[in-house]
Amino acid sequence: MQFDDELLNRLRQAKRLVFFTGAGTSTESGVPTFRDEQNSLWINFDATRFATESGFRANPGQVWQWYAERRQQLQTLSPNPAHRVMAAWQDKTAGVTVITQNIDGFHQQAGSRDVIELHGNITANKCVDFGHVAPMDVNLSDQPPHCQQCGSLLRPDIVWFGEALPAVAYHFAEQLCFDCEVFVCIGCSMEVYPAASLPFNAARSGAYLIQINPQATPLDEVADCNLYGKAGEILPQLWQAVWQEPLP
Repeated sequence: MQFDDELLNRLRQAKRLVFFTGAGTSTESGVPTFRDEQNSLWINFDATRFATESGFRANPGQVWQWYAERRQQLQTLSPNPAHRVMAAWQDKTAGVTVITQNIDGFHQQAGSRDVIELHGNITANKCVDFGHVAPMDVNLSDQPPHCQQCGSLLRPDIVWFGEALPAVAYHFAEQLCFDCEVFVCIGCSMEVYPAASLPFNAARSGAYLIQINPQATPLDEVADCNLYGKAGEILPQLWQAVWQEPLP
C-alpha cells in the first residue's frame, strides 16, 4: 500500500498521538463482534439477558457462566499485529496513548501501557451492588462469587447496555482527543456512542484524523485520510513506512 507523504510526516512528527480502537481491531484475533451479522456474539443469545444488569439479577448463575465461557475463549486467542504495532509505537515515541472500546485486554497483552478502557475489561470483576473492584485472585469457583467487602454478587467489570461509561476514563479520553495532534481510529463501526464522538471531537479540535477500516463509516467524510483494509495488515506497513525499520 502506498501512503501519502503528509500522512507519514504527521505520524513521524506527532508528539501527542492517540490510537482509538474498536471491535474490528480484535476481529483479526478471532474475537466475535457484536454487530457483524456473520460473526456476532448475539446471534444465539439475547442481549437483554446476558448484557444488562436486570438480566444478571434475574439469572446471575446463567449470565456468569456465559461470561466464564467467553473468558475461556479469549484464553485461546492472542493479540494480532495491529495490537503489537501500537505497543511498539508507545516504545518508539513519547506521548502515545491507546483508547479502546474493546474488553479483551489484548492491548496490554501486546505490551501497551496505561490503556484507557472505555467499556471495561472482561477479565476483571466488581460487585453488583456497590461497584467494589474484586481482587484478581478472587475465588471464581462459586457461580457467581460474592464480594469480599459487602457480600453482594460479583459481575464482570464491563459496561452493559444502558450503563454509563466509566466517568474518569471517558473524561481522560476526551481531554486527550481535544489535545492530540494525530488521532488514529481503527476498526470502529462509529455506531456506539458516546465513544464514537471522540474522533469527531479530535477533528474539531484540529487533530489530523486517520481512519483504518475495511468498510466505509460515518467518519469517512471527516477523516483527513481513510485507509481501507485490515488493521493487522495496514499498521505494520505504516510502521515500516514511517520508521524505515522492522517491527520489534
